[in-house]
Amino acid sequence: MNAGIEIALDVGHSSIGWAVLQTDPSVILHGCGVVTFRADDCLASSRRAYRRQRRHIRSTRQRIARMKVVLAHLRVLTKEELDRPGCAWPWQLAARVLRGGKLLAWPELWDVVRWYAHNRGYDGNRRWSAAEAEAAAEDTEKEENAKTLMQKCGVATMAETFCAICGIDPLGKKRSVSLPGNKRPKGQNAAFPRATVEGEVRRLLRAHFGKLQKLDATLERALLGRDTRDKDAWQAVPCPELKLPARYQGGLLFGQLVPRFDNRIISECPVSGEKVPSRNCAEFYNFRWAMQLANIRVVRLRERELSPLTVQERQELDALMRHRGSMGVEEFKKQVRQIAGAIRDNLDTMLMDPDAKEALLLDPVQELIQSNELKAFWPVLPERLQKRARGQWRRGKRISIAKLRQQLVELGGETGTFDVEVDRQLNATNTRGRKRDKQITREDLLNRPFFVKRLDQRAAFGRDLLKQAFEEVMAGKHPKEPGGCLFITQEMRDAQLTRKIAEQTNNHLVRHRLLILERLLVDIIKAYAGGDKARIAKITIEVNRDLRAMSGMTAKQKAQDLGLRIANHHHVVKKLEEDDSLMKVLEKRRAKITAGLIRKARVADDLDWTCPYTGQRFEPVDLITKRVDKDHIVPRSDRTSDALDSLVITFSAINKWKGNRTAWQFIEQEQGKPVPDLPNLSIMSLSRYKGFVEGLESFRGHDDDKRRKKRRKELMLLPTYEQKQFVPRDLTQTSQLVRLGAAALRKAFLGCEDQPIVVSLPGAVTGAVRKSWKVLGCLCLAAPDVLEECGEVKTKNEIRDITHLHHALDACVLGLASHLIPNNGRVWELIVKRRWNPTEERELRALRIFDKDSEGRLQIRDLDDSLKEQIRQRLAEKRVVQHVPARMDGLPVDQNMWRLKGWTAEGKAILEKHSRDVATGSRKLDKAKPGADNKDRLVGWQPEDGCGKLKRLKAVLITNENFGVALTKPDPVVVPFLKVWRHLQALKAANGGKMPLVVRAGSMVEVPRGTHKGSWRIFSIKNNSAGVAFALGLRDALTHDRSKQNVLVRQLLKDGMEVVKAGFTGPPCPNTS
Repeated sequence: MNAGIEIALDVGHSSIGWAVLQTDPSVILHGCGVVTFRADDCLASSRRAYRRQRRHIRSTRQRIARMKVVLAHLRVLTKEELDRPGCAWPWQLAARVLRGGKLLAWPELWDVVRWYAHNRGYDGNRRWSAAEAEAAAEDTEKEENAKTLMQKCGVATMAETFCAICGIDPLGKKRSVSLPGNKRPKGQNAAFPRATVEGEVRRLLRAHFGKLQKLDATLERALLGRDTRDKDAWQAVPCPELKLPARYQGGLLFGQLVPRFDNRIISECPVSGEKVPSRNCAEFYNFRWAMQLANIRVVRLRERELSPLTVQERQELDALMRHRGSMGVEEFKKQVRQIAGAIRDNLDTMLMDPDAKEALLLDPVQELIQSNELKAFWPVLPERLQKRARGQWRRGKRISIAKLRQQLVELGGETGTFDVEVDRQLNATNTRGRKRDKQITREDLLNRPFFVKRLDQRAAFGRDLLKQAFEEVMAGKHPKEPGGCLFITQEMRDAQLTRKIAEQTNNHLVRHRLLILERLLVDIIKAYAGGDKARIAKITIEVNRDLRAMSGMTAKQKAQDLGLRIANHHHVVKKLEEDDSLMKVLEKRRAKITAGLIRKARVADDLDWTCPYTGQRFEPVDLITKRVDKDHIVPRSDRTSDALDSLVITFSAINKWKGNRTAWQFIEQEQGKPVPDLPNLSIMSLSRYKGFVEGLESFRGHDDDKRRKKRRKELMLLPTYEQKQFVPRDLTQTSQLVRLGAAALRKAFLGCEDQPIVVSLPGAVTGAVRKSWKVLGCLCLAAPDVLEECGEVKTKNEIRDITHLHHALDACVLGLASHLIPNNGRVWELIVKRRWNPTEERELRALRIFDKDSEGRLQIRDLDDSLKEQIRQRLAEKRVVQHVPARMDGLPVDQNMWRLKGWTAEGKAILEKHSRDVATGSRKLDKAKPGADNKDRLVGWQPEDGCGKLKRLKAVLITNENFGVALTKPDPVVVPFLKVWRHLQALKAANGGKMPLVVRAGSMVEVPRGTHKGSWRIFSIKNNSAGVAFALGLRDALTHDRSKQNVLVRQLLKDGMEVVKAGFTGPPCPNTS
């Protein structure tokens, strides 16, 4: 039998908070704590950056080598000329030709082409991301800088921009200039658009057509390709010596290899266990379409409830879709309602999901055939040619109208009708075009390539199951319901638990945090359950959604992201504080800016302080005078959400008038009418309303802000809303991160007779409970700095910068909430609501966890004082443990090289490095940091084989981190983070064959006496002139104590310092004096 021990785990990107409760016979908090991680722990971004640099260098060299092969094959340049170093001003040569100046000889043109091989411009990784769509990706900051530079310089090419920055006339004699690093073209943080660079290279080459030997359209295609979709361009010039992988696409200058994978991890089907196929297959297209049909719900005449489509209705829709290949959203709605005779349905709500809209594409090849450009040509083609073209398009090939005509001729077909249609389309296109549009030629029309966009990623199920699921849907069943082929049984879920985390996710940070989570669970069971897993009754877990998003960020980037998240909140608060009218009213009422007022102001700010129904602007003071108030876009009775994206701000009179209608319905029915009680205002027209909504800004701020604004716009344009069935399920449906965390916890109990309950509590629930219980003050015993001088508790954001223990407090709330509040979706739904109807209030009172406040409003009952005292005492134990990686590999060094001028008599290095002042551009002499001149911290001055690049350059790199300190006698020795194992082996040999104790940054130490008596954590290790020293701080602190930033280790050893080892749960901390 389980003995009532419950565990709560709060998993974040920089910590894991935990708490252990005894719930039988009464609630006892046994302990709580935090496992923290170093600021840039488990960061793969640096490694990725270095790998990207190596690949860039290699691909540039290969690009130049391939062009050499072709040019040598054409015999336009000799091997010696091709290998000769280029001139220092290729950009000036290029700009000269672009300005209409003197043309180039082949050696000069080779210098220019080679320069473009190093500076190809930015293309947004179109081929790497398999994104061959027409829509361009959002401009990066560097690309925007390049566009600004070109505009500022009054030019349209990269070469001319380089000349303008350097102050060189492309047609003049001056060719070079000396500029400081930050003034040079390469120092402008600019990445020129690939299309711009490609266009200027094309102009350069065409300017030499007929002027240089063998430079013609064929060679141009071999180097550049016709466009970005010309995959086989590099083969335009037959060259037996040139062999490239089948994955290579494009020309020799701007082409590149595309990935050979759809996903690094090929998932297994959770039902059959077989490898899942790519989504780019007919089985997946059929499955996706079938699930769309299975999820449609309609109400027909003489029916009251929503019901699925019948078999006949599904077959009619399927036949129609197969004929067309795809449907637009409005056309799909029309056909469903017409075929099913629906008077009400869930289509508007269902199609708000982007995935649902994508499912309206069943056969991309058929969609292409039915397009206006190809529909007229298709009947002219013989069946054999039609079949061949379909197969080529499915394999990702590109086919032009000219190629279709050529194949038609080869098969002996008649081309008269084909040519007539070409002329008709040409005339129609040029007639429809505006006068300023360029007229297309017959050649342009014939050579336009047609292709089908491939789907990336992989399907969720095996190929055979995808087929079976489609068949079940067409037979009137739902494959994910009990009895269906995709129904996941308990045995299947158990089988998933045995899979390794590395087989389920690529994300390095997620893998690492879940690995530590498993180890932490083992330590908790050992410390609080005597190693007996059967005593664990429940485990509650919450996984921060930022864990994946922040996996590639440095500590600085994480801080910037967190700052950007609350930037909109701060911006709105500042606007309110600067509004004199508002502040005067608040001062008169002796009131403050409340959270509720800020929420309304954020909604108003998203709407540009404009009523969406009348177009009339309003002021912040109107929010507290109730002239305007918040309004639910979709009536709250239909969509029970008070999220910011569900609200708009409008005049109170309009709010009452609107009633139980969506915003679209209200505008549609009342447009042009005056507002009751406000006759000077009238409701705008539907077209004006649509224009207003579409014009609302939704691209600034953090990603959360963008999503909120886009979601609000979608709701404002929604004609009708069908309430989703099983709404409470939304809170119980967890993300992949939570599922991975829960699976990692369940894996530890495989084989146990009594399995603990694993609950994934939504963050919205714990947040609501935390606010109601007001438990932040419980931190005051462990960290008195959380209190203001007046005794009030600081805000959560301020406390984050004081102590790590707020993570442990969150885990305590998580555990108590899971124990005291029923674990079901309906209860969670009611808790996160801000308002309840009478029926819901009765449900809440029955739970016996809600009370009425002084104003008669329901609120979560405050936590019992005895439990708050337990939390206060357990937090005072300060069980904060930093994870210290055991790995000894890697090389943490500063990337700037230093010149090694020599050595002092004391054996210290004489280092020198020059840099340029950012403001003035003048050269300055940099000083190395203290301790950087220790020879143990220098890399490259004494290579093992006697020669190396750094030694040849008389340069060194400086390590920026020590591995640890070996507590040897008579003096401790610093172990540098370079060839760590060799250093440890040498120390072991010198210590009589016994490995000395090594203390790392992040370790905990106890000092029983002396000046530094207490329990401390080591923040850093220093090798000062006075000796090896530690920077010490409190266990839960975020930074070291200023008075203990250079504590000598030998003094700590004299005072009896001991290294604390107690696993991830840590020992209780005695009071630190």
